[in-house]
Amino acid sequence: MTRITRILTTPALGGYYYDDLAALQSQPMSVAERYTAQPHTPGFRCVREPAEALSVGLVLDDGRVAWGDCVAVEFSGKAGRDPVFRSQEGMATIQRSLAPLLENRPLTSFRALAAEVDALTESMEIERLLPKRKAGDGFSRRELFTAPARLLNPDPSPPTERVTEERPLHTAIRYGVSQALLQAVALAQGTTMAEVICREWNLPLPQTPIPIHAQCGADRYDGADKMIAKRVDSLPHSLVDNIPEHIGQDAVVLTRYVRWLSARINELGGEEYVPTIHLDVHGALGEIYDHNLGRVLGALSALEQAAQPYPLRVECPLIGETRQAHIKSMQTLRDYLRIRKMKVEIVADEWANTLEDIGAFIEAKAAHMIQVKMPDLGSVCDAVEAVLACQAGDVKAFLGGSCAETDLSARVSAHVALATRPEMVMAKPGMGIDEGIAIINNEMQRTLATIHHAQTAHEA
Repeated sequence: MTRITRILTTPALGGYYYDDLAALQSQPMSVAERYTAQPHTPGFRCVREPAEALSVGLVLDDGRVAWGDCVAVEFSGKAGRDPVFRSQEGMATIQRSLAPLLENRPLTSFRALAAEVDALTESMEIERLLPKRKAGDGFSRRELFTAPARLLNPDPSPPTERVTEERPLHTAIRYGVSQALLQAVALAQGTTMAEVICREWNLPLPQTPIPIHAQCGADRYDGADKMIAKRVDSLPHSLVDNIPEHIGQDAVVLTRYVRWLSARINELGGEEYVPTIHLDVHGALGEIYDHNLGRVLGALSALEQAAQPYPLRVECPLIGETRQAHIKSMQTLRDYLRIRKMKVEIVADEWANTLEDIGAFIEAKAAHMIQVKMPDLGSVCDAVEAVLACQAGDVKAFLGGSCAETDLSARVSAHVALATRPEMVMAKPGMGIDEGIAIINNEMQRTLATIHHAQTAHEA
């Protein structure tokens, strides 16, 4: 039986950046300023940083190497997510905790090996935001004595504290190592990664590709043209990290853009091309309307009218301060949409970081669709389980991720999509559009051709 003999690690680069969303949405900020601006979210060194990644290679006893990429999402540290991933820290963790576990291990079940990795914990010193002071709260003696100094030298950064916690390994590590394990088992068995998933979860082999969703970042107009030209099934995701520029007062700017997009789809795509317009507003509607759900509903109604005749989804219309508060707001908003007989669908992303989180959204019927954001869940196994849980709970699954990922993690996600059959899969990494679409589409097509060849060869 094939065994793992050694673990290799080497620093890598993600396809985009890690951005501090809290800082970006606190005030308008040019792209040039972001590379040096003071962050708000603990763990960031500045508002925008190149996405760090770490490639992990499992050396097999026949000399082959199975690779996976440890990488996090663009808006790390937000809404319950793990902090920004640092490749040097990840390298030390892998050599300290994972090498003793995996070296000289036989490649049996992918699920079993990944579960052992998921069970590992480590003591971590983390920086976290202090709770917001409530009206009427008193001040400590230290705060009273240091108040004059704070007035003279105000610190724009929110107050934080450093604490030590026993936690599971960083989601980025679990994500990358599980990719490598999946690839290693596929190599050992002489199959595709999609077939390994189908076999271990008792799923039918795929016959057709999955619809692709693409994202354009801030390049809203030229990016949309690229997506329409390539006939992607869902577009354009867009980006909201500058509320006045991307949303506008009373969402006028966004509504105007959706109206333009609807006309542009018809102009370039013709009548037979009917994609879904999918917007991710990163909680901005909640921000501009102070979480007044009635006013958020009004904005969604205007967007729905502007999108006609195309179906519309709006991801993360608002963001609650806790998972419970967020789910309650999303649940109420979905009820309002049903009562008003509106067709726009809302998509959960923030606070849907774990299998438990996703289960809570499904149980509360708090969204029409849930983005299964693969780096946030950590193990590829959890992404598989999350898609299947959505399908069992009659909620649409969007197998997503981040522009900050790598070409390798994107190809793995194509196999997960083929095996689990979500509503759609995200084109990634990066914000260049063409590259992400090509990577996901081509990997799905190659995999389907390989599976078909194996089936016909076996039948012959």
